[in-house]
Amino acid sequence: MTAPPTYNANIYARAALLDCYTHYRAIRDIAPAVFLQKHKLWAIGRFDDIRLGLRAADKLVSGEGVAANTFVNKQKAKITLTADGEEHKRRRTVLIKPLTPGPLKDLQQRIQTEADNLVARLKKGGSFDAMPAFASHLPVSVVADLVGLKPEGRENMLRWAASTFDALGVMNWRTLRALPALMELQRYVAKLSRANVVPGGWADAIFAAAEANTISMGEAKAMIIDYVGPSLDTTILATGNMLSYLAKHPEAFAAVKEDETLISNAVFESVRLASPIRGFTRLAAEDIDIGGITVPKGARALMLYASANRDERHYANPDAFDITRNARDNVAWGHGPHVCVGMHLARLEMECLLRALSQQVDRIEVGESEPFLNNVLQGFKSLPATFH
Repeated sequence: MTAPPTYNANIYARAALLDCYTHYRAIRDIAPAVFLQKHKLWAIGRFDDIRLGLRAADKLVSGEGVAANTFVNKQKAKITLTADGEEHKRRRTVLIKPLTPGPLKDLQQRIQTEADNLVARLKKGGSFDAMPAFASHLPVSVVADLVGLKPEGRENMLRWAASTFDALGVMNWRTLRALPALMELQRYVAKLSRANVVPGGWADAIFAAAEANTISMGEAKAMIIDYVGPSLDTTILATGNMLSYLAKHPEAFAAVKEDETLISNAVFESVRLASPIRGFTRLAAEDIDIGGITVPKGARALMLYASANRDERHYANPDAFDITRNARDNVAWGHGPHVCVGMHLARLEMECLLRALSQQVDRIEVGESEPFLNNVLQGFKSLPATFH
Protein backbone atom coordinates (compact mmCIF):
# COMPACT_ATOMS: atom_id res chain seq x y z
CA MET A 1 0.00 0.00 0.00
CA THR A 2 1.32 3.47 -0.90
CA ALA A 3 2.08 5.62 2.13
CA PRO A 4 -0.24 8.65 2.44
CA PRO A 5 1.12 12.19 1.97
CA THR A 6 1.95 13.56 5.41
CA TYR A 7 2.65 16.80 7.27
CA ASN A 8 4.48 16.66 10.59
CA ALA A 9 3.96 20.07 12.21
CA ASN A 10 1.65 20.72 15.19
CA ILE A 11 -0.83 23.08 13.55
CA TYR A 12 -2.51 23.74 16.93
CA ALA A 13 0.67 25.03 18.59
CA ARG A 14 0.60 28.71 19.60
CA ALA A 15 3.14 29.73 16.95
CA ALA A 16 1.26 27.78 14.28
CA LEU A 17 -2.09 29.37 15.18
CA LEU A 18 -0.48 32.82 14.92
CA ASP A 19 1.04 31.94 11.53
CA CYS A 20 -1.52 29.45 10.29
CA TYR A 21 -1.43 30.40 6.62
CA THR A 22 2.19 29.28 6.25
CA HIS A 23 1.10 25.82 7.40
CA TYR A 24 -2.07 25.82 5.33
CA ARG A 25 -0.12 26.71 2.18
CA ALA A 26 2.30 23.86 2.89
CA ILE A 27 -0.61 21.43 3.32
CA ARG A 28 -2.21 22.61 0.06
CA ASP A 29 1.08 22.18 -1.79
CA ILE A 30 1.63 18.60 -0.57
CA ALA A 31 -1.61 17.02 -1.80
CA PRO A 32 -5.43 17.40 -1.95
CA ALA A 33 -5.65 15.42 1.33
CA VAL A 34 -2.76 15.19 3.79
CA PHE A 35 -2.33 13.09 6.94
CA LEU A 36 -1.32 15.19 9.98
CA GLN A 37 1.07 12.94 11.88
CA LYS A 38 0.96 14.93 15.14
CA HIS A 39 -2.83 14.87 15.34
CA LYS A 40 -3.76 11.60 13.59
CA LEU A 41 -6.12 13.61 11.38
CA TRP A 42 -6.40 14.12 7.67
CA ALA A 43 -6.41 17.72 6.44
CA ILE A 44 -8.17 18.96 3.32
CA GLY A 45 -7.06 22.44 2.34
CA ARG A 46 -7.70 23.16 -1.33
CA PHE A 47 -10.78 25.13 -2.39
CA ASP A 48 -12.30 22.65 -4.86
CA ASP A 49 -11.65 19.69 -2.56
CA ILE A 50 -13.19 21.42 0.47
CA ARG A 51 -16.36 22.19 -1.47
CA LEU A 52 -16.52 18.65 -2.82
CA GLY A 53 -16.05 17.22 0.68
CA LEU A 54 -18.65 19.51 2.25
CA ARG A 55 -21.21 18.55 -0.39
CA ALA A 56 -20.52 14.85 0.25
CA ALA A 57 -22.22 15.05 3.63
CA ASP A 58 -23.25 11.39 3.43
CA LYS A 59 -19.60 10.31 3.15
CA LEU A 60 -17.92 12.89 5.37
CA VAL A 61 -20.46 12.98 8.18
CA SER A 62 -21.07 15.41 11.03
CA GLY A 63 -23.23 13.21 13.24
CA GLU A 64 -20.17 11.72 14.97
CA GLY A 65 -19.02 15.19 16.02
CA VAL A 66 -16.99 17.94 14.37
CA ALA A 67 -14.23 18.34 16.97
CA ALA A 68 -10.63 17.23 16.55
CA ASN A 69 -10.75 15.36 19.88
CA THR A 70 -12.64 12.25 20.96
CA PHE A 71 -13.89 13.54 24.31
CA VAL A 72 -16.02 16.35 22.88
CA ASN A 73 -17.22 14.22 19.96
CA LYS A 74 -18.48 11.57 22.41
CA GLN A 75 -20.73 14.13 24.11
CA LYS A 76 -23.21 13.71 21.23
CA ALA A 77 -24.68 17.20 21.51
CA LYS A 78 -28.11 17.38 19.86
CA ILE A 79 -27.27 20.50 17.87
CA THR A 80 -27.78 21.06 14.15
CA LEU A 81 -24.05 21.20 13.46
CA THR A 82 -23.61 17.59 14.62
CA ALA A 83 -26.51 15.95 12.79
CA ASP A 84 -26.88 14.24 9.42
CA GLY A 85 -29.61 13.40 6.95
CA GLU A 86 -33.23 13.74 8.00
CA GLU A 87 -32.28 14.56 11.61
CA HIS A 88 -30.19 17.49 10.40
CA LYS A 89 -32.89 18.65 8.00
CA ARG A 90 -35.54 18.55 10.74
CA ARG A 91 -33.47 20.60 13.19
CA ARG A 92 -32.26 23.02 10.56
CA THR A 93 -35.82 23.70 9.31
CA VAL A 94 -36.77 24.88 12.81
CA LEU A 95 -33.55 26.80 13.40
CA ILE A 96 -33.44 28.72 10.14
CA LYS A 97 -36.98 30.15 10.13
CA PRO A 98 -36.05 33.57 11.59
CA LEU A 99 -32.77 33.68 9.64
CA THR A 100 -34.06 33.58 6.08
CA PRO A 101 -33.94 36.75 3.93
CA GLY A 102 -37.67 37.49 4.42
CA PRO A 103 -37.71 37.81 8.22
CA LEU A 104 -34.29 39.48 8.17
CA LYS A 105 -35.56 42.14 5.77
CA ASP A 106 -38.00 43.19 8.47
CA LEU A 107 -35.03 43.62 10.84
CA GLN A 108 -32.86 45.59 8.44
CA GLN A 109 -33.99 49.08 9.46
CA ARG A 110 -33.65 48.26 13.15
CA ILE A 111 -30.09 46.99 12.63
CA GLN A 112 -29.17 49.91 10.37
CA THR A 113 -30.42 52.44 12.92
CA GLU A 114 -28.42 50.71 15.66
CA ALA A 115 -25.32 50.73 13.42
CA ASP A 116 -25.79 54.43 12.55
CA ASN A 117 -26.12 55.37 16.22
CA LEU A 118 -23.10 53.28 17.17
CA VAL A 119 -20.80 54.89 14.60
CA ALA A 120 -22.02 58.39 15.52
CA ARG A 121 -21.31 57.67 19.19
CA LEU A 122 -17.84 56.22 18.58
CA LYS A 123 -16.90 59.05 16.22
CA LYS A 124 -17.39 61.58 19.02
CA GLY A 125 -15.46 59.71 21.68
CA GLY A 126 -11.89 59.54 20.39
CA SER A 127 -9.95 56.26 20.35
CA PHE A 128 -11.58 52.99 21.42
CA ASP A 129 -11.02 49.23 21.35
CA ALA A 130 -12.91 48.19 18.25
CA MET A 131 -13.50 44.60 19.34
CA PRO A 132 -15.82 45.22 22.32
CA ALA A 133 -16.99 48.71 21.30
CA PHE A 134 -17.60 48.27 17.55
CA ALA A 135 -17.41 44.65 16.37
CA SER A 136 -19.28 43.14 19.34
CA HIS A 137 -22.07 45.67 19.64
CA LEU A 138 -24.64 44.39 17.14
CA PRO A 139 -24.19 40.65 17.86
CA VAL A 140 -24.32 41.16 21.63
CA SER A 141 -27.17 43.68 21.74
CA VAL A 142 -29.38 42.84 18.77
CA VAL A 143 -28.81 39.08 18.64
CA ALA A 144 -29.27 38.70 22.40
CA ASP A 145 -32.66 40.41 22.05
CA LEU A 146 -33.63 38.26 19.09
CA VAL A 147 -32.66 34.95 20.73
CA GLY A 148 -34.51 36.01 23.86
CA LEU A 149 -32.24 34.78 26.64
CA LYS A 150 -32.70 36.11 30.16
CA PRO A 151 -29.81 38.04 31.87
CA GLU A 152 -27.76 35.03 33.02
CA GLY A 153 -27.52 33.69 29.49
CA ARG A 154 -26.66 37.08 28.01
CA GLU A 155 -23.89 37.73 30.52
CA ASN A 156 -22.12 34.52 29.58
CA MET A 157 -22.83 34.29 25.84
CA LEU A 158 -19.42 35.46 24.60
CA ARG A 159 -17.43 33.39 27.08
CA TRP A 160 -19.46 30.26 26.40
CA ALA A 161 -19.26 30.71 22.62
CA ALA A 162 -15.47 31.15 22.61
CA SER A 163 -15.03 28.14 24.88
CA THR A 164 -17.26 26.01 22.67
CA PHE A 165 -15.04 26.69 19.66
CA ASP A 166 -11.82 26.19 21.65
CA ALA A 167 -13.09 22.78 22.77
CA LEU A 168 -13.44 21.70 19.13
CA GLY A 169 -9.67 21.59 18.69
CA VAL A 170 -7.29 18.77 19.51
CA MET A 171 -6.97 17.83 23.18
CA ASN A 172 -4.41 20.51 24.09
CA TRP A 173 -4.27 22.94 27.02
CA ARG A 174 -6.68 25.36 25.29
CA THR A 175 -9.28 22.61 24.97
CA LEU A 176 -8.77 21.52 28.57
CA ARG A 177 -9.13 25.12 29.76
CA ALA A 178 -12.37 25.47 27.76
CA LEU A 179 -14.07 22.33 29.09
CA PRO A 180 -15.37 23.81 32.39
CA ALA A 181 -17.12 26.62 30.51
CA LEU A 182 -18.49 24.10 28.00
CA MET A 183 -19.91 22.03 30.86
CA GLU A 184 -21.31 25.23 32.38
CA LEU A 185 -23.08 25.99 29.10
CA GLN A 186 -24.51 22.47 29.00
CA ARG A 187 -25.83 22.80 32.56
CA TYR A 188 -27.40 26.16 31.68
CA VAL A 189 -29.02 24.72 28.55
CA ALA A 190 -30.34 21.68 30.46
CA LYS A 191 -32.31 24.03 32.75
CA LEU A 192 -33.84 26.04 29.92
CA SER A 193 -37.54 25.86 29.20
CA ARG A 194 -40.15 27.98 27.50
CA ALA A 195 -40.91 29.52 30.90
CA ASN A 196 -37.45 31.07 31.29
CA VAL A 197 -36.85 32.54 27.84
CA VAL A 198 -38.35 35.77 26.47
CA PRO A 199 -41.75 35.22 24.81
CA GLY A 200 -41.66 35.75 21.06
CA GLY A 201 -37.88 35.27 20.75
CA TRP A 202 -36.04 32.70 18.68
CA ALA A 203 -35.51 30.44 21.70
CA ASP A 204 -39.23 30.60 22.42
CA ALA A 205 -39.95 29.46 18.85
CA ILE A 206 -37.63 26.47 19.28
CA PHE A 207 -39.49 25.40 22.42
CA ALA A 208 -42.79 25.87 20.59
CA ALA A 209 -41.53 23.47 17.92
CA ALA A 210 -40.76 20.94 20.67
CA GLU A 211 -44.26 21.32 22.11
CA ALA A 212 -45.59 20.64 18.61
CA ASN A 213 -43.42 17.48 18.47
CA THR A 214 -41.46 18.73 15.47
CA ILE A 215 -38.29 18.23 17.53
CA SER A 216 -37.71 16.72 20.95
CA MET A 217 -37.38 18.82 24.11
CA GLY A 218 -33.78 17.64 24.42
CA GLU A 219 -33.08 18.88 20.90
CA ALA A 220 -34.79 22.19 21.63
CA LYS A 221 -32.56 22.87 24.64
CA ALA A 222 -29.37 21.90 22.83
CA MET A 223 -30.26 23.89 19.72
CA ILE A 224 -30.09 27.15 21.67
CA ILE A 225 -26.31 26.64 21.31
CA ASP A 226 -26.80 26.85 17.53
CA TYR A 227 -27.84 30.48 18.03
CA VAL A 228 -25.38 31.40 20.80
CA GLY A 229 -22.14 30.25 19.15
CA PRO A 230 -22.31 31.06 15.42
CA SER A 231 -24.21 34.33 15.92
CA LEU A 232 -21.48 35.87 18.06
CA ASP A 233 -17.76 35.19 17.76
CA THR A 234 -17.61 34.52 14.05
CA THR A 235 -19.44 37.74 13.16
CA ILE A 236 -17.46 39.75 15.73
CA LEU A 237 -14.10 38.48 14.47
CA ALA A 238 -15.00 39.03 10.81
CA THR A 239 -16.21 42.56 11.59
CA GLY A 240 -13.00 43.43 13.42
CA ASN A 241 -10.98 42.26 10.45
CA MET A 242 -13.18 44.21 8.04
CA LEU A 243 -12.47 47.41 9.98
CA SER A 244 -8.74 46.71 9.95
CA TYR A 245 -8.70 45.99 6.21
CA LEU A 246 -10.55 49.22 5.43
CA ALA A 247 -8.19 51.23 7.66
CA LYS A 248 -5.11 49.72 6.02
CA HIS A 249 -6.56 50.11 2.51
CA PRO A 250 -7.93 53.67 2.47
CA GLU A 251 -8.37 53.46 -1.30
CA ALA A 252 -10.87 50.63 -0.78
CA PHE A 253 -12.75 52.59 1.87
CA ALA A 254 -12.80 55.63 -0.44
CA ALA A 255 -14.23 53.45 -3.21
CA VAL A 256 -17.02 52.23 -0.91
CA LYS A 257 -17.80 55.81 0.14
CA GLU A 258 -18.02 56.75 -3.54
CA ASP A 259 -20.09 53.73 -4.56
CA GLU A 260 -22.19 51.96 -1.90
CA THR A 261 -22.94 49.10 -4.30
CA LEU A 262 -19.44 47.87 -3.34
CA ILE A 263 -20.54 47.31 0.28
CA SER A 264 -21.66 43.72 -0.31
CA ASN A 265 -18.44 42.93 -2.18
CA ALA A 266 -16.35 44.41 0.63
CA VAL A 267 -18.16 42.27 3.20
CA PHE A 268 -17.70 39.03 1.26
CA GLU A 269 -14.02 39.82 0.66
CA SER A 270 -13.51 40.64 4.35
CA VAL A 271 -15.13 37.37 5.39
CA ARG A 272 -13.06 35.40 2.86
CA LEU A 273 -9.78 36.92 4.00
CA ALA A 274 -10.63 36.82 7.71
CA SER A 275 -12.04 33.26 7.72
CA PRO A 276 -12.95 33.47 11.42
CA ILE A 277 -13.46 29.68 11.61
CA ARG A 278 -10.29 27.77 10.72
CA GLY A 279 -12.25 24.58 10.12
CA PHE A 280 -14.29 21.69 11.55
CA THR A 281 -13.67 17.96 11.27
CA ARG A 282 -15.83 15.31 9.61
CA LEU A 283 -15.75 11.51 9.97
CA ALA A 284 -15.31 9.38 6.85
CA ALA A 285 -18.31 7.02 6.82
CA GLU A 286 -16.68 5.17 3.92
CA ASP A 287 -13.52 5.45 1.84
CA ILE A 288 -13.67 8.76 -0.01
CA ASP A 289 -11.54 9.95 -2.90
CA ILE A 290 -10.22 13.50 -2.50
CA GLY A 291 -8.35 14.54 -5.62
CA GLY A 292 -6.94 11.06 -6.12
CA ILE A 293 -6.07 10.55 -2.44
CA THR A 294 -8.16 8.05 -0.45
CA VAL A 295 -9.28 9.17 2.99
CA PRO A 296 -10.12 5.81 4.58
CA LYS A 297 -13.33 4.86 6.31
CA GLY A 298 -13.23 5.73 10.02
CA ALA A 299 -10.64 8.49 9.57
CA ARG A 300 -11.34 12.02 10.72
CA ALA A 301 -10.78 14.82 8.20
CA LEU A 302 -10.15 18.45 9.13
CA MET A 303 -11.90 20.69 6.60
CA LEU A 304 -9.69 23.80 6.53
CA TYR A 305 -12.05 26.58 5.43
CA ALA A 306 -9.40 29.22 6.09
CA SER A 307 -6.95 27.41 3.82
CA ALA A 308 -9.49 27.03 1.01
CA ASN A 309 -10.26 30.74 1.14
CA ARG A 310 -6.61 31.54 0.38
CA ASP A 311 -6.08 28.86 -2.24
CA GLU A 312 -4.15 30.39 -5.14
CA ARG A 313 -5.59 27.65 -7.36
CA HIS A 314 -8.95 29.43 -7.09
CA TYR A 315 -8.31 33.06 -6.08
CA ALA A 316 -5.76 35.23 -7.85
CA ASN A 317 -3.41 36.93 -5.35
CA PRO A 318 -5.42 35.37 -2.50
CA ASP A 319 -3.69 37.18 0.38
CA ALA A 320 -4.66 40.60 -0.99
CA PHE A 321 -7.76 42.56 0.10
CA ASP A 322 -9.56 43.34 -3.16
CA ILE A 323 -13.14 44.60 -2.95
CA THR A 324 -13.54 44.29 -6.72
CA ARG A 325 -13.09 40.52 -6.38
CA ASN A 326 -16.16 38.30 -6.52
CA ALA A 327 -15.69 36.34 -3.27
CA ARG A 328 -19.29 35.19 -2.87
CA ASP A 329 -18.25 31.57 -3.28
CA ASN A 330 -15.90 31.65 -0.27
CA VAL A 331 -16.33 28.89 2.31
CA ALA A 332 -15.92 30.95 5.50
CA TRP A 333 -19.59 30.16 6.28
CA GLY A 334 -19.18 26.58 5.11
CA HIS A 335 -20.79 25.03 2.04
CA GLY A 336 -23.34 22.36 1.19
CA PRO A 337 -26.10 21.16 3.55
CA HIS A 338 -24.26 22.42 6.65
CA VAL A 339 -23.69 25.98 5.40
CA CYS A 340 -24.02 28.39 8.34
CA VAL A 341 -27.67 29.18 9.17
CA GLY A 342 -26.63 32.62 10.46
CA MET A 343 -24.72 33.76 7.38
CA HIS A 344 -27.48 36.10 6.16
CA LEU A 345 -27.73 37.77 9.57
CA ALA A 346 -23.94 38.13 9.83
CA ARG A 347 -23.80 39.64 6.36
CA LEU A 348 -26.65 42.04 7.18
CA GLU A 349 -24.93 43.24 10.36
CA MET A 350 -21.61 43.80 8.58
CA GLU A 351 -23.26 45.60 5.66
CA CYS A 352 -25.16 47.91 7.99
CA LEU A 353 -21.97 48.78 9.88
CA LEU A 354 -20.05 49.43 6.68
CA ARG A 355 -22.88 51.60 5.33
CA ALA A 356 -22.84 53.64 8.55
CA LEU A 357 -19.06 54.03 8.28
CA SER A 358 -19.21 55.08 4.64
CA GLN A 359 -21.79 57.77 5.40
CA GLN A 360 -20.30 59.19 8.58
CA VAL A 361 -16.53 58.57 8.61
CA ASP A 362 -13.84 60.02 6.35
CA ARG A 363 -10.89 57.98 7.58
CA ILE A 364 -10.43 54.91 9.80
CA GLU A 365 -7.27 54.61 11.86
CA VAL A 366 -6.23 51.42 13.67
CA GLY A 367 -3.34 50.67 16.01
CA GLU A 368 -1.47 47.46 16.80
CA SER A 369 -3.87 44.57 17.27
CA GLU A 370 -3.69 41.75 19.82
CA PRO A 371 -4.50 38.31 18.36
CA PHE A 372 -7.35 36.18 19.69
CA LEU A 373 -5.89 32.73 20.35
CA ASN A 374 -8.36 29.90 19.90
CA ASN A 375 -8.11 26.37 18.49
CA VAL A 376 -10.84 27.00 15.91
CA LEU A 377 -11.46 30.76 15.79
CA GLN A 378 -9.07 33.45 14.58
CA GLY A 379 -9.09 37.23 14.61
CA PHE A 380 -8.35 40.02 17.07
CA LYS A 381 -8.75 40.12 20.83
CA SER A 382 -8.26 43.89 20.77
CA LEU A 383 -7.93 46.47 18.00
CA PRO A 384 -7.33 50.16 18.89
CA ALA A 385 -9.26 52.38 16.48
CA THR A 386 -10.28 55.96 15.80
CA PHE A 387 -12.92 57.30 13.42
CA HIS A 388 -11.99 60.61 11.77
